[in-house]
Amino acid sequence: MKIREAVLFINIILLAGCASVITRYGYDVKDISNKNAYLGCSIPIKKDLQYNKNDMEVLGSVKSGDTGFSLECGKGYVLGIFKQEACALGADLINITYERGFDIWSSCYRAKAEFLRFKDREKVKTLRSDAAYE
Repeated sequence: MKIREAVLFINIILLAGCASVITRYGYDVKDISNKNAYLGCSIPIKKDLQYNKNDMEVLGSVKSGDTGFSLECGKGYVLGIFKQEACALGADLINITYERGFDIWSSCYRAKAEFLRFKDREKVKTLRSDAAYE
């Protein structure tokens, strides 16, 4: 019986997936028309940017989470997904609104972010990431 239980446990782990759970709001990954737009795209990341809603357009938001069996869920992996989708949506900036690293509850980087586009296109030229995201 112990071999059968071990095989069942391994199958559960394999079927559960290894990557972060990504939840999207305001858009669907199927709606991204140019999925290769992120190639060569460099998009700045800010933490808790305070902005005037009249100056920005929110293209969507995203949240990463833990499946309970996630192995591929570090900060670099999650931010890479955020960058790909932000670039493909045509965003100018990723605004991290929540983040939590490894702790007793999870071995994954968990975050929430908004994808923002400036209405004033001149402001885009001066954008830089916060030091923690360079």
